[in-house]
Amino acid sequence: MRDHSNHIQLTREQAVEQMLARLGDGFGWGDVAADGPQDAESHRREVGRKLAETVPVADAVDRVLAYDVRAQCDVPSCLTCGMDSIAVHWRDFEGLEPGALPDTSGWVRGVDWEFANTGVAMPEGFDAAIVVEHVRVACDEQHVSIDAAPSRRFAGTRPAGGQMKRLDVIAEAGSLVTADLAARIASGNNAVVPVVRKPRVAFIPTGNELVPPGVPFNPDKPQAFAARGKNFETNSILVRAKVEAWGGEFVPFDIVRDARDAIRQAIERACEMADIVVLNAGSSKGSDDWSCEVMEELGDIICHQTNHGPGHHSSYALVDGVPIVGISGPSGGASFTLNFYLRPLMRMFLGLEPEVPRIPARLAAPFPQGGPGSAPKPEPGEPLPGEARPLEHPPARAASAGPGEPEFFGVKMLSLSVGADGVLEATPLAGRPGSVETRAANAYYLLPSGPGIEPPAVGDVIEVELR
Repeated sequence: MRDHSNHIQLTREQAVEQMLARLGDGFGWGDVAADGPQDAESHRREVGRKLAETVPVADAVDRVLAYDVRAQCDVPSCLTCGMDSIAVHWRDFEGLEPGALPDTSGWVRGVDWEFANTGVAMPEGFDAAIVVEHVRVACDEQHVSIDAAPSRRFAGTRPAGGQMKRLDVIAEAGSLVTADLAARIASGNNAVVPVVRKPRVAFIPTGNELVPPGVPFNPDKPQAFAARGKNFETNSILVRAKVEAWGGEFVPFDIVRDARDAIRQAIERACEMADIVVLNAGSSKGSDDWSCEVMEELGDIICHQTNHGPGHHSSYALVDGVPIVGISGPSGGASFTLNFYLRPLMRMFLGLEPEVPRIPARLAAPFPQGGPGSAPKPEPGEPLPGEARPLEHPPARAASAGPGEPEFFGVKMLSLSVGADGVLEATPLAGRPGSVETRAANAYYLLPSGPGIEPPAVGDVIEVELR
């Protein structure tokens, strides 16, 4: 076996912080070198042009704006009616005593009054409006009587440019386009908008034991099953779904065998094609796990492993300026490690806040001790069984826990619901991530453990993350 004694172990937060710091503000935008915030922002937008593309407004929802978007004309473009009403002349009301109304018996449609509808240009020459609820229209629709007067000239109307004026900034660079924002952009006479290019995320599945799903199976001849003794490669489905949901472009690779040269070639090719690379498996300590060694040869390792489980052997590396996220294990564990380590990179590329806020929730039940899918804990003084991994104490160049600080975090799946008093509650579920017992989970929590560390008590407020 190879020597793993110098593996760098970091906390999740340390790993992400160090990776983002190495990438710098220019990731996804180019290098930002300026003397002040204003200059930096200006430069960011300038270099961002290389990574921007123009798309129809309808296709821009959930994309990030690369530049400020400006109104192309005054909106409204002329005096417009603000309600369903009749248009009138203010001169017919000006100077009247409060509560007094003009005699409308001789008014003629098109001369003294005219129909005016919400959002439509006011009829030429008219400068005030009376809402239709205060108007009685004759059957011939040529004469009217009123029981209320406008308060002033231009009452009930909207001036030209009242909503926005030509060249007004109506959406700022860096904004995530929502359906409402897209509608506002279009209302400024914009049919297309500049958005940040989607980050290209390459996914490399590795492992001699992997086969694509869909292998024919004959229950009468199980010994002839072509996938016998193999594992179905499913993380490509998981990664694609998350990448596309987070605003990226998925770049799939075929399954790569556990061979040092094959992994090296795949990483080199992926770094040429993609902005971010996800390398699945091979980051642990098996005899065929070459990923970390290859990444050390090609670039710089930020960490070989982290202090949580599942997902203990999650790694971070930089090769030719391209961040590589090493994830291990089946989809149950890979799912949240992608949330931990891929999502911040994609959000940073897009110019968004890298970390998604956590949600406070009241703990509704104690965390299960062990439970289905969990490895049994040895009794005090009992020798550790061969299948239980002992806690690792990383070397000085790694992050080790101090007195009273957690040594390790266990990912615990939760069911979030609203309690009887309207407060959000978190109920822990037994079982490891990906197990049958946790299929109903919609959130998770990193439960700290270590000397002197007590788990949260029922009623405590904990910070949870959505699944």
